[in-house]
Amino acid sequence: MPASSFVVLVVEDDPDHAALIQAAFAYREFPCLVHVTGSSEEAMDYLLGRWPFDDRVRNPYPHVVILDLGLPGMDGLGFLAWLSTRSEPWAATPVVVFTSNANRGAAVQAFAREVKVKPTDFTELVDIVDAVLRRWMPNIA
Repeated sequence: MPASSFVVLVVEDDPDHAALIQAAFAYREFPCLVHVTGSSEEAMDYLLGRWPFDDRVRNPYPHVVILDLGLPGMDGLGFLAWLSTRSEPWAATPVVVFTSNANRGAAVQAFAREVKVKPTDFTELVDIVDAVLRRWMPNIA
């Protein structure tokens, strides 16, 4: 992976939604490595470097986390609460929350850096990806 690559961790249990997010980053054509985990627990394993994510060359720490709230097991709010208790440097990683319920935004805002309502079309998703890249990786064109 090139040193200039932007690393994104997507925490999304719906494979179609995860694929759309990956496609939006690919469409942007910015050197970006997108990892997908299907649950909060799997994302925790990724961040903690537990198997199968123990190889930090293949699974580097993310620059930003994109988190779905409606996850099986521990939901996104539980993940955010867990993340807020951590002291590792990666615990300060910006988290962008995607939710289909705009009313939950206020509760999430206490933990997340950004809260976005899940977009209804690909163009809107690309716009959100652009905003994320510009905000958290400001040296991009």
